Amino acid sequence: MSEVESEHDTADASAVVANPRCFAVTIFTQQYREVRDFYVDILNAHVAAEKQDRICELELGGVPLCLRACEHGELVSYFHLHLALKHQESVLGELRRRGIIVTTVGQYNNFRDPEGRVIKLSEDRLSMS
Repeated sequence: MSEVESEHDTADASAVVANPRCFAVTIFTQQYREVRDFYVDILNAHVAAEKQDRICELELGGVPLCLRACEHGELVSYFHLHLALKHQESVLGELRRRGIIVTTVGQYNNFRDPEGRVIKLSEDRLSMS
């Protein structure tokens, strides 16, 4: 391969990933109403759009989420969500009031949504340095 071809291939590869925009992180669920209400009522996710008990576009902390009922053989989605939240007391109080187990490890408060997805709260973003 010539030097010109090599530079061209590198330029094409970087252009493919340049400035991507996340439309949404999709969460497939078998407990649509419970999971939707959990994210909206407890974590204060904003509902951008919704189709009756099937699909809901949410925004949570600047992250677009798409909640979808499992309808066509999809598996329930699992992930680990880390939220930075100042003044967590009201959220933690509501979780405990609803019987949701909250564990504290160092500066993190951990709990699970209705289908077992781990959610971690801290007051600040995790420092990567």
